Amino acid sequence: MGENSFFQDSYAPPTAFYFKVKFKEFPEMDSSFQEVTGLKVTVKVTEKREGGENTRIHYLPSSSQYSDLVLKRCLIKNSSLDQWCRNALENFKFKPLDFQVFLLGPDGKAMTSWTVFQAIPMSWELSSLSSTKNELAIETLTLKYKSFKKDS
Repeated sequence: MGENSFFQDSYAPPTAFYFKVKFKEFPEMDSSFQEVTGLKVTVKVTEKREGGENTRIHYLPSSSQYSDLVLKRCLIKNSSLDQWCRNALENFKFKPLDFQVFLLGPDGKAMTSWTVFQAIPMSWELSSLSSTKNELAIETLTLKYKSFKKDS
């Protein structure tokens, strides 16, 4: 065994295709998604020019802004997550939820995770229906959330 095999065996970079989303309030069937996007935080920055010195600009950080989180999965019949979304979007009864996104290793154990706080549904969309294609019906759920943190 050479030095390179030790490095490859002791550390394998995580793969982005092996993940799980876990809502405590919903059954396991509501944790399977094909795609998760939007775990992003950006600090808003205000530019201030120094008085009398046009070549100097100061950047003042202010609040953090979080992107919308988009979850995609195959349409599931009798889904608790779907009911939560419909109750918010159709009845205007919002119940903010916390949940976790897990990045899994080859053994199926969590390598790292993020907790998303106070998520509410903003939109729900069904993929195109076409009689000429043999594809799954995909639902897209867009959530607005207060914040997220990387779990230790």
